[in-house]
Amino acid sequence: MPTSPATEIAADNAILIKEAAVATGVSARKINRLIDDAVLPRSVWVKVDGRRALRAYAVPMVSFGASDGAKLSKSMRLEAMRMIGKFAKANWRRLRDEPEHAKVLRLESGCVIIDLGETVSAAMVGLNKWSDALHRIVVDPEVRGGLPVVRGTRISVYEIADALSSDGLDVTLDDFPALSRDDVEAAVFYAKAHPRTGRRRGGSNFRRLVSEEAADLTDAA
Repeated sequence: MPTSPATEIAADNAILIKEAAVATGVSARKINRLIDDAVLPRSVWVKVDGRRALRAYAVPMVSFGASDGAKLSKSMRLEAMRMIGKFAKANWRRLRDEPEHAKVLRLESGCVIIDLGETVSAAMVGLNKWSDALHRIVVDPEVRGGLPVVRGTRISVYEIADALSSDGLDVTLDDFPALSRDDVEAAVFYAKAHPRTGRRRGGSNFRRLVSEEAADLTDAA
């Protein structure tokens, strides 16, 4: 049976460009280019605190527009993008729960048949990963000055990303026993969408100290 993501993203929710880039694997530069070139209609993007964001149902449009769609004529590309957006909005809950449902989607133009489903399905999988990250990661001004941390711990996503990059998954899980593999994946996903600003603070000793603090908090609870 399909299961709903832990944190539901509605079709009209705003997804920041960097978040959409991580979910789809399409660079933020390419997404902005789709907006600037009016390949993405004005109705599907908004501004949040001065930053561009997409309606969630437009994220699958980005995946197609920047990949297979780029090989089509502009008119056919626009037609395909509109079809994807309409389909995603109308079938949002099912697509979120069953991304493979998108595989029924195709554009027929004369004797030409264009499969739209694979890229749409992949985009929905990416959005579900982002939903999971939003559930697992917390930003609280009272916890480590507002650094994004894994829920129930004081371990920041940036420490986890640094550990994974330098030491690999097994060592990272040893250093942070309070974390699961899914926590690590969500933290890295979040860190990519919201890169750190300021000086880097890391190292194995520091990671172990943070992990011990998290374990003490868990035991106290």
